[in-house]
Amino acid sequence: MNPETFREIFLPGNPESPSQARDEVRKWLGENHPAYENARLAVSELVTNAVQHARHGAAGFEAGDPLLLRLVTCGGLLRIEVVDAGLGAGEPRARADPELPLAESGRGLAIVGVLSDGNWGHSSNGQEPGRTVWCELPADPQSSDEHLTGTSAPPVSR
Repeated sequence: MNPETFREIFLPGNPESPSQARDEVRKWLGENHPAYENARLAVSELVTNAVQHARHGAAGFEAGDPLLLRLVTCGGLLRIEVVDAGLGAGEPRARADPELPLAESGRGLAIVGVLSDGNWGHSSNGQEPGRTVWCELPADPQSSDEHLTGTSAPPVSR
């Protein structure tokens, strides 16, 4: 099955963008969609990271530069992509720090990793500055959990 862009929106790269992104997911999927809570949380974490780390972007890019939030469907997956202009030092990575549960920040990609069962990553935007950080979530996490464990597990929520 070919991937299909379900929805996309440009957001300003500012601290209000994660809230706006969560609102868009609610409009796009609806609160009754089986993947709504997981998608909403993953979007929030990815957009928050993009806003925070775009401040350390390439020359000519500043905090506030627009971000692109895209939801792509393919088979039984929802792919969430956040495209930003940032070229911060290093690559996006989930921290593996034993003190992490007590930290006030720095858990975003670890949360995305759990929600996506490790199915996340990033890519550069080719010749253009910036990067895309993405994750893929089951479109129906409950049926995926039933298939894997034989029981229904509740969705992760914030």
